[in-house]
Amino acid sequence: MQNELGLVMRSPEFVRSPVLRRLLEYLVEQTLAGNGERLKAYQIAVDGLGRDDSFDPQSDSYPRVQVGRLRKMLELHYAGLSAQEAAGRHRIVIPVGRYNVELAPMAEPAAAALGAAGPQSLPNPGGNTGAFGGAAGAGEIQGHARSQASSPPPSGIDRGWILWVVRILLLLGLLYVIWLLAKPETASEEAARRDMRGQIAHVTILTEPASGNDALNTAAQIAEMHLQRFEMVAVTSAAHEDVSETERARAYQLVVRGSSAGPGANAPIFLALRHKASGTTLWSYEINHDGTEIAAPDVEQAIGNGISEVARSGGVIIQHQRKLLGGDTSPGYPCLIAYDSFRQSRDPAERAAVSQCLDASAKLFPNESLVLQAQSFLELSRPRGKSMVPLTPTARGRDLAEAALRNNGTSALAQIAVARSAWARGNCPRAIAFARRAIESNPLEPDTLGLAGSLLMACGDYPGAEPVLERASALNEQPGGYQISSLVITRVINGKRPEALQLALSAEKPELETQPNFLLARALALAANGRVAEGRADWRALEKLVGAPSGAPASDVLARFTISPFFARRMQAEAEATGLVPSAG
Repeated sequence: MQNELGLVMRSPEFVRSPVLRRLLEYLVEQTLAGNGERLKAYQIAVDGLGRDDSFDPQSDSYPRVQVGRLRKMLELHYAGLSAQEAAGRHRIVIPVGRYNVELAPMAEPAAAALGAAGPQSLPNPGGNTGAFGGAAGAGEIQGHARSQASSPPPSGIDRGWILWVVRILLLLGLLYVIWLLAKPETASEEAARRDMRGQIAHVTILTEPASGNDALNTAAQIAEMHLQRFEMVAVTSAAHEDVSETERARAYQLVVRGSSAGPGANAPIFLALRHKASGTTLWSYEINHDGTEIAAPDVEQAIGNGISEVARSGGVIIQHQRKLLGGDTSPGYPCLIAYDSFRQSRDPAERAAVSQCLDASAKLFPNESLVLQAQSFLELSRPRGKSMVPLTPTARGRDLAEAALRNNGTSALAQIAVARSAWARGNCPRAIAFARRAIESNPLEPDTLGLAGSLLMACGDYPGAEPVLERASALNEQPGGYQISSLVITRVINGKRPEALQLALSAEKPELETQPNFLLARALALAANGRVAEGRADWRALEKLVGAPSGAPASDVLARFTISPFFARRMQAEAEATGLVPSAG
């Protein structure tokens, strides 16, 4: 089913329809996870189509309409395959009246696949609507045609004439389906989306020797799988020819090479990243698997760690592109590179230029989720005078995040943008749900993991937050202050007090002294380990930093820089329990 999904996703029909792409991927994912039979319209709307959690399936038929469109899109796709293209494949079908996905042999007629539930499950008295209230689909018309063709016609009516009428109706139905599919998305919007994706740096995966062997080919497939998790690179399986100089400057080769000693079972595998235009090797990585199968989880993870260094935010490719682009903030890809630089440095001097170029990018590429999620990040973190609360829950920030998700529901960046927006509004259930989805979508992006772990921690999921934050730290040698603070606090609450203190003391850097969360985390770690006097000194430094009077109630101090009231109450309870501050009671 996954192989067939990949073939369908590359078809022109689905390339032009991001909403239906996302929906089909979600239905396949849920079916393979064993949840297909339990899917409801609400789940599909919120998790598969990116609707807000306030969606009401009783008053809004959006998911049913979209599933109906998806059925028609699949019919259109398979109807357009030549005999050669269809050879050896199975068709993906969604039986009428259900949401789970099935595979059927290509030889099986479309109507039989769509009617897998049996005609008795499709009651339709007095009208021409299907199970979801839409117009009767092509499969239902074909089923009717077969029943008409197999029954003797009434006396005096020419059988051939009936068949011609049915054929004409089928043709009109097909034309109507094509019109429905083309109507929602304009050509200019789709052209803009293709142009934006065409700007992104792309990586071609090669093996040396070219023929490879089982180990090299498996390693190359794993590397490709991991690269596809990252949205700022495109992955190709063949060399690009006849491209412009700009495209050549954004072309890279990931070479998977065996040991010069030969393809022995214990021979290491090497990954290297080359810049195609200059021929420069920018990065190399060695995988010693000691005879373990390449597909084994620990070896696969080692390959993923290497790919993370190449493709992550602030990784090798983005750093190299930043160097080539200089200070270019043109709309599109150069602007996204500038935005990535701003996210890494948080330099206030860069904000205005980045905001301006993102606005210009949004005009050219209104449906591009990469641009929308970046705009949401800037909007929610907009400075508010002397306030040290890190996020502002604006409606525009929420709408931009939700739009990013609607345009690419599988995007980890869009998912974490929605989680961040929900957290800013105090909606912890939605923040936790989308933080977890982002972790699943890309467990190799340390920025995403760090933010997701921090959201889980702030919303009270301390057992779930700790491994995510530890994973983020393992992937990033220089984690951000918010990530270190979250992990320290999580370890304190999870009872790992010595480990929390060790991390807090080893992470001491001048810039962290200006971050309220870090002072809070270190104060808690010190007090939890019996070093209460030192912890109180950090608490006094925190009071001064946030502008609170000395000796102010802990609740007043925490309210000056925290977002979640739940988090503030839990931090106050921990501070009181460790003797860091007097008990409010």
